[in-house]
Order: sequence, then structure tokens, then C-alpha cells
Amino acid sequence: MAIGIPNGFSADRFKIPPLEDFISDTLQIVIPQDSSINPENSPIKVMDSRDLDETIIGIRQTKKLKYIPVDQYLDLDQPLADIFQSQFVKDSLDLSGTLHLSKLILWTDNSSVLQKGLCLSAYTTFHDSLDQPVSDWIWELRVKREKKEADTLYLGRVVQKFAREQARVLSETDFNPDFYPHLFRRQLLTWSEFIYFEDGFAINAHFRLDFPADQESKWRRGSPGLFYRRSDIHESIAIGGKDQQWFQRLSPRWITQVSGTYRFGFNNFERGHFDHLEYYNVFYVNVSAQAALEYRPVYHKGVFGGFGVYAGYNILPDVVPQTEMGLLLRVGLLLP
Repeated sequence: MAIGIPNGFSADRFKIPPLEDFISDTLQIVIPQDSSINPENSPIKVMDSRDLDETIIGIRQTKKLKYIPVDQYLDLDQPLADIFQSQFVKDSLDLSGTLHLSKLILWTDNSSVLQKGLCLSAYTTFHDSLDQPVSDWIWELRVKREKKEADTLYLGRVVQKFAREQARVLSETDFNPDFYPHLFRRQLLTWSEFIYFEDGFAINAHFRLDFPADQESKWRRGSPGLFYRRSDIHESIAIGGKDQQWFQRLSPRWITQVSGTYRFGFNNFERGHFDHLEYYNVFYVNVSAQAALEYRPVYHKGVFGGFGVYAGYNILPDVVPQTEMGLLLRVGLLLP
């Protein structure tokens, strides 16, 4: 005997949802636009050559039903190229040519205490009407988020700022004819500082994956360091801590770096130098600052180095000199 479907029910109601609905999600981002502006009227055409679809600006992880991790597509309500072309029309640019959107990466930067949050890293190039290369730009944009601002509004403002800044540098003909010679991506940056004290030495080792900052005049970064200190009477090792670094380019070949950090670790003491040690002296607690001049040319690849001064204050152990000064030598490797 056949079993009928009750009235008011549809067979579609019992279909298993597509697998994509379980493993992905979409955040719709609306970009307000003046309906009187036609992006096709832009004298500068925009070619979006990114790997993602023309309306997708990124993929991040979120949780569905509060527990299931899924990929979330950040989807604009219009092609990214149209947003740029509309901005060019709005700003009445009189240049002609093609702007290439090669890379756009949205990521969370937690390395520097003073600039935590979302960062937009991107690479764009401009070619004239004869398709001759004119300029390129390495972008590093941060937009302050308003209190309780929804993701859709915030990400929309980030994209709009990107388009406005691109229009600004084009209108000011702020061109950079020396194109970035490497593939735009995070570069491997590792270096060590060898610090020489009157009573010993220290080594501070760093490792970081970072987007290039070669076109910046000033920039900030942060990275943890593995610190080892050796003196005549004790040795210390610090795990963790996060150096906060301020860079400024002095010339195409030289930069300065000023940094400060705190460190927490452990001490080991040479026997025969102390009659008694309190238990808390096993801990190493230190704050320090350093300044250095560094040879790192624009678009550099390979070995770099520098020299400078170090100043530290030891909170613990309190049985060694609290203040220490030293000279440092820095040696590093950069691989784009």
C-alpha cells in the first residue's frame, strides 16, 4: 500500500542540504554607491587578476551553530573592480590606463601592541594606455573599528578606504617606477643579535613571516625572541616576550630600528659565588631597549646586518647588577 505525503508538505522539505551548506558560509558586504555614477565611465580600467572570484575579498574561519568550524566567504555586493572604477569617476581622474589588482589579503595582525587588528595587505600596478608599466604600490592599510560595528559595515569601510587611497595616489601621480621584483607574499625574516657586555654576552634570536614594507618610510612590527644571557656568575634563558620594533628608512640602503621588550625566563648560577640564594632568584625578569643602524636595501634579498647599543634592567635576579649596557651586532637573512 502506497504511503501518501500529507497535505501542506513538500517533498523538497525532506531533501538533504548540499554539502557546501555544511562546510561554508557567506558574509554579504554592501558598499554604498551613488546610483548616478557608472563605473564604465572611468578612464582607468581595473583588471582584477586575483585568484578569488571578483566579488570575494577573502575567506576566513567562523563557526556555524556556535560549534562547527566552517569557511566564511567575504562577498561584496558588486565586483571589486567596479568599486575602484566608481571611485575614479567620483574623483574625476583624468588619467587613462589600466590598474591591475594583483593581490588582496585580509589578515589579523597581533604582532604589534599598538596596531593590533585587521590589516589589508595588497599589491597593485598601473599601466598607461600603451600598456607600459608606470608604477606599483605595496599596500598596508589599517582602519580603526568603531565600537560594536558589524562586520559587514566595517569590512565595507576597509574596502572603500583602499579604493580612496588608490585614487589619491593616482591623482597625485605619486608613482614608483622601480617595481617590486619579487612575488608579493609573506617573506621569511630571521635575525640574531649578538650583544657584548663587560661581564659576558647575550644572543637574541628572532623569526618572522612578514609582508614587505620596502615602500614605507616608517613602519612598526613585533616578534617574540629567544634570549640567552651569559655572565661570569650566571646564565639566563628567556622564552617568550614580544619585542616591539619601530623602523624608519634613512636612505635606499639604510634603516634604523628602535625596539623595547620585556622578558621572562629562568636563571642558573655558577657555584661558589653566592652564600645564599632566595628561591625567587631562579626566575629571570628583564625589560630592555635597543637602537641600531641596519644595512637593508630596498627590495633586498639575502643576508643583512647592523650594529647598535643595548640597555637592560634586571628585575630578577636581584643578586646580579640590575642595570646593564652593551654593544650589539645584528646578522639576519631575508627571503622574499
